[in-house]
Amino acid sequence: MAFQSRPTFSIMLNYFKRPWAIRRMASSMAASCGGSGLGCEAVVNVDNPHEAGEWAAVTLESKGFVVPVFSSNVHETRGYNRAAKVSRGKLLVVWQDDQIAPESPKWVHDLVKVFDAYPQLAIMGMNTYRLCKHLEGTNRWGAPDFWLPDPKTGVRWTYAQNVDFAPLVVRATAYEELGGLDEGFSRAGDCGIWGDWELCNRAWMLGYQTGFMFMDGRQGDGHAGGTHTGGNAEKCWGRQQLVTSSGFNKRYGAPRLQDELCDLVWGLNMRSFTLTDPNDPKKCPYGPQGLTRYGNCTKPA
Repeated sequence: MAFQSRPTFSIMLNYFKRPWAIRRMASSMAASCGGSGLGCEAVVNVDNPHEAGEWAAVTLESKGFVVPVFSSNVHETRGYNRAAKVSRGKLLVVWQDDQIAPESPKWVHDLVKVFDAYPQLAIMGMNTYRLCKHLEGTNRWGAPDFWLPDPKTGVRWTYAQNVDFAPLVVRATAYEELGGLDEGFSRAGDCGIWGDWELCNRAWMLGYQTGFMFMDGRQGDGHAGGTHTGGNAEKCWGRQQLVTSSGFNKRYGAPRLQDELCDLVWGLNMRSFTLTDPNDPKKCPYGPQGLTRYGNCTKPA
């Protein structure tokens, strides 16, 4: 097989005990991202060595698209960092093993447009987001249709303080400079909850920017995620969330710092985007969900 030039995208998948989804995941990623014409690979941290044979077979069938890395239940934080070390793409796509890629490659082309136009943008979330972490009671989901498409790229997206797994796209050079996900927030085998928000806030602190873009057409595989069932749910969403949220708040939770980050995101959004309907104050995303301190969407002087 001839040498393949550096791909634009590396999808980083941390896989653990979902044999029914292996071929469906691999084929959907190959069709959606690999079929975009922009160059794409899928680097898979196979976190259950007993399934190495299945992934070896898929690797051969994929003709170089799937690149396996083998671990033993290190879980997502260390799994993604491990995958990043062998990924060759310019944009790293954090992917979870219960997700099926959309049929259309539009999301791939839209990401390239935005990352090319905004060199300070380090992270683009495609799952849920918050414009302002400490003033919003819950995450936002869906397309940010309160803004018109970005005039620079024609893509609808928004700046956001925090975005979460997954998918979550990181510029490879930024991932390296940031040091990847913080492995000090969890033990090997523990879920990586809050690691996404920690990475976002670390990016903002270093002068990078974070945004959100909705991925239309992404599906689940029809089964509950491993961290949402049985004792694993309590281990992740109970104990591990308590540990990592405490660490996050000690590092970034000062109200003055959170206010500064929220103000920064608000200013970027006001200067970059235009409301879908400027005459309807209800279309302004600043006001509901606890953001009343901003009052409206009037562009700053």
